[in-house]
Amino acid sequence: MALHTMKHIWLLLMVALVINVHAQDIKELPDEPTAASLEALDVLIKRRKFEQAFALADRLVESHEGDATFDFQYGLAAVETAHYDQALFAFERLVLSSGSQPRYRLELARTHFFLHNLERAQIEFQRVLDQHPPKEVQQNVQDFLKKIIQLQRSVEPKFNATVDLASGFDSNINSATDKEFLPKEELVFPVDIRLSSDSRETQSAYISTMFNVAYLSPISNTTSFDVRAVGSSRLNTEVDTYDLTTVLVEGGFSFYNRYSGPVKWRGAGRYQYVQLNGESFLNISSALAQAFYEHGSGIHLSAGLSLGKHTFATNSDGDLNQAVLNVSASSSPQKHNWVVALQFGLDEAGKSINEFNGRSYQGLTLQSSHLWGQRRSYYFLLGIMKTQYDAINIALYSELREDTAINAGFGWRHAFNKNLSVRNDFSWNNADSTLQANSYERFKSELGVSYRF
Repeated sequence: MALHTMKHIWLLLMVALVINVHAQDIKELPDEPTAASLEALDVLIKRRKFEQAFALADRLVESHEGDATFDFQYGLAAVETAHYDQALFAFERLVLSSGSQPRYRLELARTHFFLHNLERAQIEFQRVLDQHPPKEVQQNVQDFLKKIIQLQRSVEPKFNATVDLASGFDSNINSATDKEFLPKEELVFPVDIRLSSDSRETQSAYISTMFNVAYLSPISNTTSFDVRAVGSSRLNTEVDTYDLTTVLVEGGFSFYNRYSGPVKWRGAGRYQYVQLNGESFLNISSALAQAFYEHGSGIHLSAGLSLGKHTFATNSDGDLNQAVLNVSASSSPQKHNWVVALQFGLDEAGKSINEFNGRSYQGLTLQSSHLWGQRRSYYFLLGIMKTQYDAINIALYSELREDTAINAGFGWRHAFNKNLSVRNDFSWNNADSTLQANSYERFKSELGVSYRF
């Protein structure tokens, strides 16, 4: 009886083993319908029937993306049928895993070109050349690079308008000290001066609105004109003393010159009107000269000189003549971007009686921005400004004013679509001055929504 039972147990174990081996063999066999589909895709690509190839590959992408052969066939079918976004994802995966393969990078560059991402296309085409491909490929790349230069210098009419609505909190809406008294050692008269509440740090929530409209139009293949207007308003909830309204209008003319090659030049005029608490406060008129250059590596270089006049509505003695030079370098548009900017400025008092308002200043700003998925981005900003004033305000102070200001910022954006987006910004400013009245700290947070037409 025991022997008979043992035979049955061995028989069951053998059957289980056979079933398990058979199951493993089945798992190792390719799925016949999928294998047939991949073979069909290969045939369609070779016969250049890209419409049918894309329709087939699009059904297989979820289960086969990441496979180099499939990604290449899918990307090729997508780019040849003008499905450039899908092609971009496929070729970016290939370049990420096999960047030494010139064909993958060439197709990525072509995709950026067709998407009109000209700067990124230029970078990828240059990387293809750096890999020393065959001569016919090099010639093809050079043809694309020539087209890119032509497109970069050509201008198409552009119009856009943006409305931005925001609310936030500002810990110091008047950028004032939090001290109640000015220290007597800084003053002409050896007594402490009490500051009124309006002269000290004031915090408030606020709401703001902004409208920005811009239009650019070509005049010829190498010249264009542009106009823009920006209007903004900020209303504080605690006090209306520092409610601010600004209007800016600007018109410019841009051109390329045969002697300066790839440098784009722009001249512009700008006018800005500022109201404080509903009353006229300041008028600024400026003339601008700018130059833009894109290096072969994709880095953008720019320089600009602004000459302006500040006219105060209620105190003409405070008028200033201003000269500001800005120089910046920025990376090409991609997933991670950076900007380095330098500023050198000189404000000259319009009248010698207010010479103490004249100043010179130098600043450095660093900024980086990063894409986070397809619809989100975030940025960091850090800046420092050093200011030296021309003279002592002898009516009040015994010391010359010198300031060092540091500012930092962080923010994120989320785009629901190409028109509607939401943003959240945070900033911190710290001004350290030789005069207590001009030393302050300020924090601001803001939540806003933008709609672009």
